[in-house]
Amino acid sequence: MAVAPLQAGCPRIYRDAMSSLPDSGVTAVAADGLLTAPATPGLVRELAFDTDRAMLVRVRCDGGVSSGWHHHGDREVLGHVMRGRVRFEFGPGGRESIDVEEGGYFRVPPGLVHRDVNPADVPQDLVIAFIGTGPLVVNVDRPPDA
Repeated sequence: MAVAPLQAGCPRIYRDAMSSLPDSGVTAVAADGLLTAPATPGLVRELAFDTDRAMLVRVRCDGGVSSGWHHHGDREVLGHVMRGRVRFEFGPGGRESIDVEEGGYFRVPPGLVHRDVNPADVPQDLVIAFIGTGPLVVNVDRPPDA
């Protein structure tokens, strides 16, 4: 069965259970059809899909911006760095870190306290999938020491 092309600005977003997505075809969202999601200074978030078990988001971040310390509850985070690079700081006292270069992929396990950093002076562009249920973000003062 052929799927009609998406028209710009007309995303088909399903907020129902993934099981309610049609099994007979592919659901797609055009690059310019993403929905604006809540933003914070230096970050632009755009929503592609939001179901009861997963969320797919594009995040664009200015150079030098970092998030506060947080975790994603029971949600697993999978992502791809489309442009720029990202640093994740985590571990006891936040003393561990890993950099993911342009073109790379990353995974943040459920419950891991971390912060996201754009260590460069240039913007970054990420695609992030939040898998699971529960709160999307739980802000904390700092990571535990041990």
